[in-house]
Amino acid sequence: MQCMRNSTIPALCAGSLWALPTAVLATVSVPAAAVLAVLGLWSARWLRGPCRFAGLLALPALLAGLRAPTPPLPPLPAGPVVLHGEVRSVVRAPELGTVQLRLGRGPVPLRVSLDAECEVLPGDHIRVLAHVTPAAAPGLAPSIHAVAATATVQPGPWSLARACATARRAMERQLLAHLPAQEGAMLAALVLGRDTRPNGELVAAHRATGLSHLLAVSGAHAAMLAFLLGLCSWHGRRRIGASQRRTFVVLLLLVAYAAITGNEPPVLRAVAAYALAAAAGHLGRPCGIGPMLLAPAILTAFVQPEALLGPSFLLSYAAVVGLVLAGAPRGETFWQRWVLAPLRASGWATLLTAPLTLAFFGQLAPWTVVLTPLLAPLVGLLLLLGLALALLGLVLPSLAALLALPTGLLATLYQDLVQLANHLPATPVHAGFVPATWLLVLVAWVAACLVACRRDRRSVAAAAVLLSLPHFVPSTAPPAARFQLFAIGHGQACLAITERGHQIAIDCGSLQHPFLAAERLTAALQRRRLDLLVVTHGDQDHHNGVPALLDRVAIGTAILPQALAGSALAEQLRRCGVLVRVQAPGTTTTPLPGFTVSAPTLPEGATDNDQSLWASVAIGSARVLTTGDAQELGTAAALAAGIASPHDVLVLPHHGRANANAPALLLRVRPRVCLASAASSDGDTRLGPLVRRSGCELWTTGVHGTLTLAGTPPSVAGEIPGRPLPPASEAR
Repeated sequence: MQCMRNSTIPALCAGSLWALPTAVLATVSVPAAAVLAVLGLWSARWLRGPCRFAGLLALPALLAGLRAPTPPLPPLPAGPVVLHGEVRSVVRAPELGTVQLRLGRGPVPLRVSLDAECEVLPGDHIRVLAHVTPAAAPGLAPSIHAVAATATVQPGPWSLARACATARRAMERQLLAHLPAQEGAMLAALVLGRDTRPNGELVAAHRATGLSHLLAVSGAHAAMLAFLLGLCSWHGRRRIGASQRRTFVVLLLLVAYAAITGNEPPVLRAVAAYALAAAAGHLGRPCGIGPMLLAPAILTAFVQPEALLGPSFLLSYAAVVGLVLAGAPRGETFWQRWVLAPLRASGWATLLTAPLTLAFFGQLAPWTVVLTPLLAPLVGLLLLLGLALALLGLVLPSLAALLALPTGLLATLYQDLVQLANHLPATPVHAGFVPATWLLVLVAWVAACLVACRRDRRSVAAAAVLLSLPHFVPSTAPPAARFQLFAIGHGQACLAITERGHQIAIDCGSLQHPFLAAERLTAALQRRRLDLLVVTHGDQDHHNGVPALLDRVAIGTAILPQALAGSALAEQLRRCGVLVRVQAPGTTTTPLPGFTVSAPTLPEGATDNDQSLWASVAIGSARVLTTGDAQELGTAAALAAGIASPHDVLVLPHHGRANANAPALLLRVRPRVCLASAASSDGDTRLGPLVRRSGCELWTTGVHGTLTLAGTPPSVAGEIPGRPLPPASEAR
């Protein structure tokens, strides 16, 4: 309260001290936010001074942060249905030829995938024939696939938002028509925003190299556009406010650009900052970096309070603080202004965002220090050319055709440079550990004290380094041994943590949710590194999540079956620095203590499923046997080779599908518990009745969710409370 009595504190700063904490608390604890709002009202009544009314901002921030409970998704019958409703958003994937819709006015819209292009805009009413597939695993939404040819679209009423969406779609159509599919999709995403989905490999390359801020429309794009239009420059000869007419026109164009790109919060914050600076310039008032950051932050607290703790908001503000600390260009030479100054600015921005990047994404991209200043001018040029091409295509198609050639060449050059940068070493640098909360709090306190005691750039840099260190220093006890089979639909993703703390993944893929397989496996890690990855065989539903896994964690060694020795998967693993070992048929290896991998001997022409690798891992006093997708021949070969030996837990082969040799497998392994990685529609799986008749417990991911074997004595747990393994004598 003392600071509120100090008349030297600007009103904007005082208001942010009330609004921002209230908005953040409203998303975490409404009672605490309500107490702060009451204190704000009390301060306006009893305090004196020019900033006494700043506390009134706490109440609207509280109201903005209140959210009604989210109702569950409306039940939909499995099979063919006729859907109709209002379209809330449209995301196109031009290379795939698909369209993703969100339908409904409620807080939980339906996500619908159209199989082909369909001319539909947000606000339209659509009626379409679709097929509903039940949720692949507990907690997931059902999949809804619709046939675009059956869609009937009724245009929605006129509104400013729909007019902007119409303009965006018209510009997107021009870019896709004048450029090749990959370049057109990339440029549409770069110029017009995320409602166009570019190539997945290109997106992954941007993420690994730390260049995602150049591809996704953000405040950086608004800054580039303002710079290109002459609203600001490094030379100091053209300042915001130098010309009222030019400033008004440029701000109008920035507002229109923000509306066309979907009013993304980072773009709105950038436009608000420029508008505030322009108003201050014309009024002859000073406008430092503080007001330019605080005003958009207060706007965010009222419009989208949940974003205050999100990566977009925090990373953008940390980057701006880094740019401010870098300072203005030093010297007038070309080398100083156009080489050293951008590198220094990029270095400071990377340093200040490093702790947040590690916390949110578990990785660093050091090459972004060089790549951002190198590619930002090219992105700015592509932004200008993309807008010009889209507009010319609407009014002067002949000129647009001439502009398309150089624009396409530059887009191809940009994509090639990003893909080339993706092959640089240390791209990215993965965090080593998930830091303990107490360590993060302690380091944050030390960093804050350091900055408060020594208010200079060195202290800020040291604080950023301190906040980054916990992600590379072990701070928790070694994880307890456990085996997890993740609920990701039809597919398989297993994590085994041995007694010595080794982290082993067995497969990572899903027919319905490949990215979910990688996300759930990564979230279960305590160290952000896999000592070993075993890919059992070549089916996509067992390894299509590996590329996403490589983006998230470092992998030491990968073991593949001989059928995958020369595959694209093996090549990708090698490019990422993974040591790839091929398991020859008829061999058994022990790559880590307590873990063995076996490849049965099979005749020529055996299917990929039958060539699956078998893995055995010790979890405490229990042993687990995984079987991949082995069918009758593969199961028979494993029985003949003695690979299928007695184990406490058996992961059923081929997602629990029918297998004539399953009775012999159960008799030989004598498991106490059987697990199956299957979709919810599979129920107990085809082998379920046989397993139960043999006296074993059966757990399936489609029914029980993610399954975990851990503890002493070992017990299995899913979405329901865990149960200890039955005694071996009862497992018959």
